[in-house]
Amino acid sequence: MPAAISCVTIPVDDLAKSLAFYRDGLGLTPEESDEDHAVFDLDGVYLTLLDRSGFNAYVEPVGLRSAPRGSAGMIISYFTDSKGDVDAFISKAQKAGAKVAQAAEDEDGYSGYFTDPDGHAWEVLYAG
Repeated sequence: MPAAISCVTIPVDDLAKSLAFYRDGLGLTPEESDEDHAVFDLDGVYLTLLDRSGFNAYVEPVGLRSAPRGSAGMIISYFTDSKGDVDAFISKAQKAGAKVAQAAEDEDGYSGYFTDPDGHAWEVLYAG
């Protein structure tokens, strides 16, 4: 079986605020949501926002707890089809209230960064 990522689950402190950011700010459509979680189908890979206490219930059996807000444990990357798409998505995130680092050229291409309401880091990249 080839390795593949099917779902990325991130802990959130305020599900309603995070849901509004992803749905209303970034324009993503939730597949499902309730008082504990929201799920977005991002072209076959699911992004799940999970209340922090629920998240901890999954990771505590292996001796872990969710990283505190503002700690980076990973970067979620979104690859675009053009530099303009990078700029547009970073702008959309900024208008939704994200802290952003504007896109710039580097050895890997053209990329910018933003954080969601819980401090999870996103990279938006055009590799050209």
